[in-house]
Amino acid sequence: MGGFRAPPKVCAVRFRLRFLLQEIDLAPGVTTIGRSAACQITIDDPLVSREHARVKVDGVHVYVEDLGSRNGVSVNGKPIKGVVELGDTDRVRVGSQELVLCAVAASTGEKAQRRTTGFMCHCADCGMPYAAESPSCPACGSVQRATQEDTLTGAQSDRDWSLELAAEAVARALEKQSWEDVERLLLRSRLHVEQRLADGGRVDHRALRGVADAAVALATACGELTWVRWALSLYASLGQTPPSGLSRGISGFPAAVRDSLAPAVRQVVETITERGGPSPEDRESYETLVVLAGDR
Repeated sequence: MGGFRAPPKVCAVRFRLRFLLQEIDLAPGVTTIGRSAACQITIDDPLVSREHARVKVDGVHVYVEDLGSRNGVSVNGKPIKGVVELGDTDRVRVGSQELVLCAVAASTGEKAQRRTTGFMCHCADCGMPYAAESPSCPACGSVQRATQEDTLTGAQSDRDWSLELAAEAVARALEKQSWEDVERLLLRSRLHVEQRLADGGRVDHRALRGVADAAVALATACGELTWVRWALSLYASLGQTPPSGLSRGISGFPAAVRDSLAPAVRQVVETITERGGPSPEDRESYETLVVLAGDR
């Protein structure tokens, strides 16, 4: 983190926040970020407060401040308190969303504009995404680049950053036992996973584990089995063994509930068996599913 020093012979510097497929120009003064439509940057995320944070542009300096939000603000992965100065390529996390600050040298009189982003790359050492134009990773300082992601054309890497962020957000909602937020995030995860599969992409088994755990927790707390059935059908279509948390969670349900889920469990067991059986590390979860399916 730190200020941006204008290079010699540059008449002006302007700043943008890179968010999803856009770069949003920051005007001098204060820009408010939140869920409210009254904010200059509105983010539709259940983990974002109505007025979550504000970014202030003061000459060649940019500052971010948490406005007492429920889930806080982090910069480059570290939670902040009070006002923090930002530097070029610093990553600001608001809810489950990340915005990247970009400092752009501009000639006097050049008009500000909103444009789509160019490229993001991933650090080979710490795995964090950052702007490709940055000479090194702002998180760990490494100059090693693992992959480059074209956010304009939608090219995908094997690592599913969106699902990982969703899993982190679900985990925070679970800690707060905010079941409405958990269900909204599960819906978002479902839409993302189904779209990714439809586009021929891969689903990260590790990130999906957090979604499965949330489905069990929601069913346990609220008696809502829809998400457990969806998780089972997803693992069946992928031919993967669900995490042990899912199988143990189903085992703890009342007998009538377990019986209602048995057909979906049986489908998972059948697809795993057809694909050669579980891996050694998944054997315990698989054996539990076999019992739940009524096959033993």
